[in-house]
Amino acid sequence: MEESCKDIEQMLVDYADGQLSPSDSSKVGEHLTKCEECRKVLDTLQKSLELAGVIWADGLAETASIRIPAAKTRKIRWPQYAAIAASILVLATASVVWHTVVRPKESKLTFAEIERKITESGSAARLLAAAELLSENPEAETIVKQQYQYIVETYPKTAAAAEAKLRIK
Repeated sequence: MEESCKDIEQMLVDYADGQLSPSDSSKVGEHLTKCEECRKVLDTLQKSLELAGVIWADGLAETASIRIPAAKTRKIRWPQYAAIAASILVLATASVVWHTVVRPKESKLTFAEIERKITESGSAARLLAAAELLSENPEAETIVKQQYQYIVETYPKTAAAAEAKLRIK
C-alpha cells in the first residue's frame, strides 16, 4: 500500500456510508480508480456493512414481536395529599406548642436547699445506723421498728428512708 492508501483507508468507512464531503469523496473515488488493493478493501467493507444491516434488520424484526405492557398510570389526587400534609403539620405544631406550655418549669436548687438535703440525708443515715446497731439486740425489736418508721416519715426522699422501708417489711 502506498502512503496515500493509508490516508484513503481511514476515509473508506465514511465513503461507503456516503458521509464524506464532496471534495473528500471525489479524492477517494479518484484513488479507487487507480488502486486495486483499496477497491478490495472497499468491497469487503461494503459486504460487511450489508451483512451488519441484515443482522440489524433481523434483530429489529424479532424485537418487534416482543410486547412490553404499558405501565398503568394512577391519577394523583393532589387535594387529598395536601389535606394529609396539612393535618400532619397542624399536629406537629400543636404538639410543640403543647409541650412548651404544659411542660413543668425546672426549678433550680438554691445553695440553702442543697445544704438542707445534705443535712437531712446525713441525719437519716445516722438514725438508720443507730437502728441497725439496736437491731442486734432482740429485746429492742419494737424500738427498732419505730425508729425505721420515724426515718421513713421524717426523711421520705432519702436513701436511708428507702432502706428503712425494706427493713420494716
